[in-house]
Amino acid sequence: MNVKDYQSQIETLIPFYNSADFNSMIDKVFFGESNSDKFLIKMEISRIATPCTRIIDLREKVIDKTAQYTYFNLTHYLTTAADKELAAAIKLYGGYTIGAYEQVLDYVQKLKQQSTEATQKITTDINQNITENIQLNNHRKQTAARMFFVSKIEITFEDGVVYQATTSNISISGLKIKLLEQRSHLDGQFIQVSFTTLSKEYKDKAITDQKINYRLVKQQQEKTGFYLYLNLEDDKPEFVQFIKSFIKANQHKYKLDVLYYFRLAREKSLKNSTLMAMNSLPIYLNANSNKPILFMLRNAVNKDILNDWRCENTNQLPFLFSESRLAKLLSFANPKLMTTVYSFTYITEGEEFLLSATEEELQQDNLKHLFIEYGRTKANWRCYHLTLQSYTYQAIKSYQLTDIRPQIFNDITHLATLTSISTKEIIKIDTRSEKGNPNLLNKYVHREKEAGFTPIYDLFPEELRKEERYSYSSSIALNTNNAALAGKIIDFSNSGLKIQLDTPKLLTRRSLITIDFLDLQKISTQFILKNIEYRVISSSPKGVYHLQIASRESYMTMHQFFSALVAKNPTHFKEIPLKSHKQPVTTRLHEAAESALSQAFFYVSTQNGRPKISFSSIAEDSKALKQLFNFGCQSENQNNHIALSNNRLLDRLLTAPLRAACTQQEPLNFERTIYINKIQNDSNKWSIESYLDEDFESQQSKRDFVIKYKKLNQLQILHYRLTPIEAPSLKVISSELNVISCYAMHLSKRIEDEILNINAIIEITDRTEQILGG
Repeated sequence: MNVKDYQSQIETLIPFYNSADFNSMIDKVFFGESNSDKFLIKMEISRIATPCTRIIDLREKVIDKTAQYTYFNLTHYLTTAADKELAAAIKLYGGYTIGAYEQVLDYVQKLKQQSTEATQKITTDINQNITENIQLNNHRKQTAARMFFVSKIEITFEDGVVYQATTSNISISGLKIKLLEQRSHLDGQFIQVSFTTLSKEYKDKAITDQKINYRLVKQQQEKTGFYLYLNLEDDKPEFVQFIKSFIKANQHKYKLDVLYYFRLAREKSLKNSTLMAMNSLPIYLNANSNKPILFMLRNAVNKDILNDWRCENTNQLPFLFSESRLAKLLSFANPKLMTTVYSFTYITEGEEFLLSATEEELQQDNLKHLFIEYGRTKANWRCYHLTLQSYTYQAIKSYQLTDIRPQIFNDITHLATLTSISTKEIIKIDTRSEKGNPNLLNKYVHREKEAGFTPIYDLFPEELRKEERYSYSSSIALNTNNAALAGKIIDFSNSGLKIQLDTPKLLTRRSLITIDFLDLQKISTQFILKNIEYRVISSSPKGVYHLQIASRESYMTMHQFFSALVAKNPTHFKEIPLKSHKQPVTTRLHEAAESALSQAFFYVSTQNGRPKISFSSIAEDSKALKQLFNFGCQSENQNNHIALSNNRLLDRLLTAPLRAACTQQEPLNFERTIYINKIQNDSNKWSIESYLDEDFESQQSKRDFVIKYKKLNQLQILHYRLTPIEAPSLKVISSELNVISCYAMHLSKRIEDEILNINAIIEITDRTEQILGG
């Protein structure tokens, strides 16, 4: 039985809740219903008739003006309409009850839903080509959820001036605070914050008598006052942990920023799918090294690029980025280089050779015509879009103490991406009848052998281990909150253990335990191997558990002890081999890969049996693409894909390829070149016209079109790739969904409806300069 289906009957019964006729009224109203259903109705009426002490604060939830209204000694912040709804609810319930509280919130949510639907209808009627831009690295701007919480604080500016203020919302990474009066302050300055009220309520050393350093990032006058936005700039883990625990303990009492989790969930799921379907190969470089390539990031799609660059069973990519070639490429980067790379292999006298050349090298040597005419007759002729830019890795999220920053990340100076381009892009015609002497191309042959091993890390690895493990049996004593247990080590690493209990006992996953190393303590005089904190990660049959170190002190002790133990006894400990090469923790690899997502991405879902572009994502630094796809938009958070849809392009670029892939049951590998002409009419209004290769009568007419609009600087040429994908996994966002479902079930359902319908990704690469300049 769903009590929500009986709201009108319940409202009829509420006035009789405290009367002697209540039970007989229930029998009359719900005549014929089962006793169990009547019992549920009684329980629901009892719940909503219970007096409520929760304050309704709409200041951060609505855009309409709010004011203070007091009922039963409780001051609420309501709009005029919400106050009328609360007064009506109090009259119905005979007081301020849980039902009255919920009625007002439902009323506000209904108004917001109606407003959203009206806005969406207007937007849809105006332009169906506009989609929301989901920034795949938006978490860099707001790295933690906020809780709306008002508390008195004292702030000190760099000039020593002290102000009294109140918090508006708090998070582990920042604050929004309200000042009593508007004053202009210097952005970027450090501000010291003393949490005066919190420090009195919580006698915690992390906050008592502490001044926490923040940086002022924004200040603005809003409807309800003058606010400062601050980012945490202090390295105080204890304070961060205190705020984290405080929010977790009070989020049921104060309003949590559920929209943060909503945006983060969509971002995470789409980013995960994009990294899985990414055709570009990210390559991380150290320009100061004689062997510049540090590592590359592989997925199931871009691994084909790595295969294309293998010759004689050797990885040939290090020679594309040799010390001398990289120096030349960097001389063209201002600050970012986008160019074309050509390659092919040929076989002579039973030996295979690979040749590669960049656009700049061929132009400088005047050998482009020869290289292309000779190379594209080969079966393995390849063309790539290469980007190169400076890059410094910066960790954004907070990592566990065992997920240490990889040393190799500190050496990164530049990031390159290599994207395969298989469309026919050659625009210029060469009038030379003779190709030239092929021997002139010998200078582009890769002749060296790779020196050492170039790491290739998997973005989605099967191997989850981070370090070496060693088999070793040794007695331990294990202590939980309510039991002392005995067991033995099966294997160990510097940060983890695999153990087996002598007597099988259920240990809760993620629970904290302490271990005394009984046997190992006997051989150690330097380290105290007692009360070492571990956390239970997972379990296996027969009382076997996998543990991870749980505190910095414990980690330092065991890391030093186990490292010394293995180093002094190299033949005594048997290393358990890894299934694959050891690599950094996956979340760090994904973080580094974000900067490689410089293309425009459009996400395709199936609605009513037809594919439709639902979302899009264009990085802020992709200015040419952002400008093109922001055409006609009212907001920077929107994209307009009119360049892909006019001239019935979507039928040819999206609907037909997906339909053909379904009927032929073959892998879809669909690429096209799109020529976009931006036209300004007599009224100074711009319009867009898009064409494919087949829209031109001949190669010559296409060249004439390109030359004409190139001179007018009105031409943009895009490479289009359509890739089918599996629906994004909800497991990736399970933690966010758990929070959302607790506070806003409709948002949780909305995410599932939006995400699970996505089945393809469109990847757009701007090739304008490379084609017109080549």
